[in-house]
Amino acid sequence: MARGGLRNGAGRPGWHVRAEHCLRLNIQDLARRKLLNGGVFTWQWTNNSTGALVGAISMATGPDSARLMYSHADAPINHVVRIVKTRCNYGGSRPWFMCPRCDRRVGVLFLRAGHFMCRHCGRIAYSSQSEDQIGRMWRRQSKLERRLGESWTRPKGMHVATHNKILDSIFGCEERRELALMAFIHTRGLLQDLGF
Repeated sequence: MARGGLRNGAGRPGWHVRAEHCLRLNIQDLARRKLLNGGVFTWQWTNNSTGALVGAISMATGPDSARLMYSHADAPINHVVRIVKTRCNYGGSRPWFMCPRCDRRVGVLFLRAGHFMCRHCGRIAYSSQSEDQIGRMWRRQSKLERRLGESWTRPKGMHVATHNKILDSIFGCEERRELALMAFIHTRGLLQDLGF
């Protein structure tokens, strides 16, 4: 199961909780909005497609900690998370959360089983980590296609050379996907069954 089940070239197994399905606190988002300077505020999560409220948490921040106040399973939770800062090369500093479980310096804390923790303690994986080679090529191709206009047309302002490079990359993704599919079929011995 270490290769992700029966999928060819897959990463982590599919039984890990997905980071995309968890509520998270990103310290860079808080710092960008100047919410780490001290004070009490409410942080809310909404569904991107519907705009409905998914969750909310009250936070009280200080110079080196954040108090998280929320409820889980009708039980109030009041939890303190330490904040440390590292110096940047060109001046200033960057804030980090310290994971309440392992004291690891992290930028994002995930809500898992009613508690905030780092991705490693919560055994949380990103969806891309369990994709096989074909899934990775589909994701890369869709990312490239988003840069183009409808029916892969060159958007206004894009250089012809850039457009050609993106098209070459899309065709390369399709070719690698087909090669990976053929290798998968060949390793499973399905070519003989199909009459090839």
